[in-house]
Amino acid sequence: MKDVVFFLHRVYPDGKKKRDDISLDSFVKALKLIKSRFKVVPLQALFEEKSKERRAAITFDDGYTDNFVYAYPVLKKMKIPAHLFLSSSRIRKSGVRKTLFDYWNGNASFSELCQPVSMYFAHEDFIKNGSSEEFLSWEELEKMKDVFSYGAHGVNHFSYPYSSEIKDFFSGEKVPWQLYLYHNPPFVGQPIFPTRSALDVKRFLPSKELLDFCKNFKKEGNWKESLRSEIEKRGINLGEFETEENARVRIRDEMLKSKRDIESNLGIKVNTFAWPFGHYSEFSKPIAAEVFDYVFTIKKGFITESSDPKELPRVSIGKDLFTLIGRLITFSTDLGFKVYRTFKRGKVL
Repeated sequence: MKDVVFFLHRVYPDGKKKRDDISLDSFVKALKLIKSRFKVVPLQALFEEKSKERRAAITFDDGYTDNFVYAYPVLKKMKIPAHLFLSSSRIRKSGVRKTLFDYWNGNASFSELCQPVSMYFAHEDFIKNGSSEEFLSWEELEKMKDVFSYGAHGVNHFSYPYSSEIKDFFSGEKVPWQLYLYHNPPFVGQPIFPTRSALDVKRFLPSKELLDFCKNFKKEGNWKESLRSEIEKRGINLGEFETEENARVRIRDEMLKSKRDIESNLGIKVNTFAWPFGHYSEFSKPIAAEVFDYVFTIKKGFITESSDPKELPRVSIGKDLFTLIGRLITFSTDLGFKVYRTFKRGKVL
């Protein structure tokens, strides 16, 4: 048994602009190519049904509205099942958008369908406003049940500072959305720390003393260098880390809440989970293993009978057909995978 789980996030209506995921036209072609090389099955079938066939499952992360508007009609028309890992707080209470079905049936023009923004701006919109039209509603998820099954992807999809090292200071241009999580709104001079998924780290909490000092510091000349120097000279308290036990409890509580949110709203059982941003470690892995039966990473590889169900690989479909074709050659032929492993020096990443 050598099964492959593919993943993506968004399906954009056109490929004219530079996108962070696949276009509708490329998505349709990608599905046809995957079907030509694999038997595409529901994700759960990989674990519940034994087969000698080369199988694949399609998964999505986060829960963007285009999954309903564009991906769902295509998948249903092509009779391809899929699995969606949901960030449960992003899901809207109600509302049903028009889809490709409405376009195909002459009930809407193509331009009337939703025009998604980038994943970055979707995250920013949600964090700034507590809700975003870029994400699905529970009503839409209910309508998609004939194609999609569902798993958890955490509640918030946040990334927190995990180090006290100040990498930079915010200059006022293109705000990193993570800054909203420890000062809203962000300010010029706000310290920028290394971040990692909230479900993988002991969170570092910048001190009020540090934030106030940075906010009030005069931004003149080479102010970043001067600010850093003054912070060190004055011995300003940078902040503190949450304890390992508090981090463990927080992570477990969020995982359990995401599972319960989905189960209560959709009337299903949830036993799958995918790490937000693909971030996990020896610290966080055992926590997820307590809550979910099957835990997915973004490490590339096959799922076999010897695979660890708490650390399962997935393969990105990629943003374009050239990338996909390369990955299909790699993961649908023994020779392709052998070459890949040789290139990676035997380590499947």
